[in-house]
Amino acid sequence: MSVLKGYKFRIYPDEKQKKFFIETFGCVRFTYNHLLMARQTGAARNTTMTPASLKKEYPFLKKTDSLALANAQRNLDRAFRNYFSGRAGYPKLKTKKSTWQSYTTNNQQHTVYLEGEYLKVPKLKSLVPVHLHREIRGKIKSVTISAKRNREFYASILCVEEVEELPKTNDLVGISYCPENLIQISAQRELPQIDQSHLIKQLGKEQKKLQLRAKVAKKRKVRLINAKNYQKQKERVLKLRTTKLDQKRNFIDQLTISLVRDFDYLFIESKPKFQNESGEFSEADWQQFIQRIQYKGRWYGKEVRYIEVKELKNEKCKEIERLGRAQLT
Repeated sequence: MSVLKGYKFRIYPDEKQKKFFIETFGCVRFTYNHLLMARQTGAARNTTMTPASLKKEYPFLKKTDSLALANAQRNLDRAFRNYFSGRAGYPKLKTKKSTWQSYTTNNQQHTVYLEGEYLKVPKLKSLVPVHLHREIRGKIKSVTISAKRNREFYASILCVEEVEELPKTNDLVGISYCPENLIQISAQRELPQIDQSHLIKQLGKEQKKLQLRAKVAKKRKVRLINAKNYQKQKERVLKLRTTKLDQKRNFIDQLTISLVRDFDYLFIESKPKFQNESGEFSEADWQQFIQRIQYKGRWYGKEVRYIEVKELKNEKCKEIERLGRAQLT
């Protein structure tokens, strides 16, 4: 089965490469905003405004990757489709003040490839060092270069891969939401675990320090954006929050692949209640779990079904398994 599979790696560009990426971010943002403003003013109705037509008026766009500009137009078209279908709000102008900047380019005739621990992208003659912590087995379709505050750079590589179904186990399991451990299952199996207690404690301390830095800056009548100690502490807090989120994502990936390997039928609680829950796993974590279990089940030939159950204090996953068995028979 051919599937689209994404990989995200940290890259370490030199100063010249950073300058290229930042300039490309700017050109993509410039193209997106001009095309959006043309639609808003109605100019696009009378003339066919495209990245190619913009290059005639703004020659500096010729220096950047043409596929990146074309993808900016495609992203705008997708944003309007989502707006008109009611899935999203009206498209907004992009700003250079955003924490994250990015652009996407396609692999055409081997313009994007990996060579050892280096990545090649169009319009950039030198290879970019990349931390390949996972093996890529498929054919590269596109790559998205992104940067956090123009300091941390990443490459998200989209590949077309052939995925084989996992061996059948003929086992089934009931799965319900649990705010402390994310899920409870009806089977007696050892699942991946996560312990973030130390990280949460450290994050709490750093957040208190951040509040103290804010009070000190206020007493000194210094704007927070100009308070160096506050900004340094804010960076520490952001790093800890990012680490916490990354650990959760990794845990959910391990958890879902473990369930898909062990069970052929996965019966999941369809409408869990999230209000007044005080655990470490929120509705957003549950939705992330659902998203991953769905596509992994589809990839590896396993069946995922949803079961609605009444509110039960205990053994909700057992009731889900019982209802699931009844569906199969």
